[in-house]
Amino acid sequence: MRIAIIGDVHLGKAQKGLVERENDIYDLFLRICKRVIDEKAGIVCFLGDLFDSSHPPVKAISTALSAFENFARNGIKVILIAGNHDIPSIKTRMCPIELPKTNENMNNNIIELSCQNPVFKFNENNISVHICGVEYHPPEKRQSLIMAMENISSSILLNSSSEKILNILLLHQGLKEFSPAEEEISLAEIPNVFNFIFVGHLHLRMEKSHGRTKVILPGSIEIGSVSEVVKQMHNEAGIILINTETRMYEKVKISLCRKFIHKKFPSSAIDHELKNLTGELKESVVDGKLPWVYLEIEDDAKIGNSLINEKTARATEGNVLFVQKNIESEEMKEREKNTEISFKDVNLRDIIKGHFPGYNDEVYELYEKRKD
Repeated sequence: MRIAIIGDVHLGKAQKGLVERENDIYDLFLRICKRVIDEKAGIVCFLGDLFDSSHPPVKAISTALSAFENFARNGIKVILIAGNHDIPSIKTRMCPIELPKTNENMNNNIIELSCQNPVFKFNENNISVHICGVEYHPPEKRQSLIMAMENISSSILLNSSSEKILNILLLHQGLKEFSPAEEEISLAEIPNVFNFIFVGHLHLRMEKSHGRTKVILPGSIEIGSVSEVVKQMHNEAGIILINTETRMYEKVKISLCRKFIHKKFPSSAIDHELKNLTGELKESVVDGKLPWVYLEIEDDAKIGNSLINEKTARATEGNVLFVQKNIESEEMKEREKNTEISFKDVNLRDIIKGHFPGYNDEVYELYEKRKD
């Protein structure tokens, strides 16, 4: 059997408020789902953040339902875990990834893994396969996450009678090995019983060996921010396919709906660079969709932000969906410097007094104690 792994999708996300970008994600998601069917996968796993919000737009929900119905018709089971974007802030509200299960045609075809139901087990050609996962845990609940994974490990070891075992863990978390945040868990805190660990949430495309375990971050299916363009410039989405018999995996690449162009140059070369960019833009239209451009410009010639913006607008007008710029200049540095707040010059006692008419020194003393 082949198992497909798909990273963060974020259905309903409209980058910069553009409906074109929202539709890009719908189109790409449906193409990815079709590719899963074409690759004859038996199971498809989503690594959290299927939706960009716990209150997704109707089109996001209908797009997911359409894809999942198609999976059901083709005998492909869907496994989901909830990401931080999926989970509602109010506990009484339904998590949107539960919506497909309300459809009687798909109810038995969709499995949501969570702390309450963390393991899906099946046997394929005398191989015992465990697909495990839990919902997103914020940093303050890291101990609960560690305990949940230890319980999963105990369950696997207790119920594994076959010599041939394939254990897969699905997470939507930050990991210290890939993220500098100290409060995140590390791979050393994950029980060493898994052959594969697939991680969503970070939007990075990376992989790392940890003992006998292969840790893979498939990344988000679409480019959602400037940092994703700069750190890992790609114009393609990815699916991971695992063969349960060979335990080998492969990466299937799918072109994005829209091309992203990233350029970095000094303002002294702006005319030359923009001329080249104009030519590139005309060749970067994909199925009638205009490209997205991100420019990093260092104003070494000190021509100023206004002239840089004017030149860029003239060079790209009518040929791009959006131009995003980061201009490094003395003008910007001075502006940032002038807007900085120096807390040395701020009298907190006066601030508190201004906001609380009943202020007295006892209030401030309480604040100081609480702060410490």
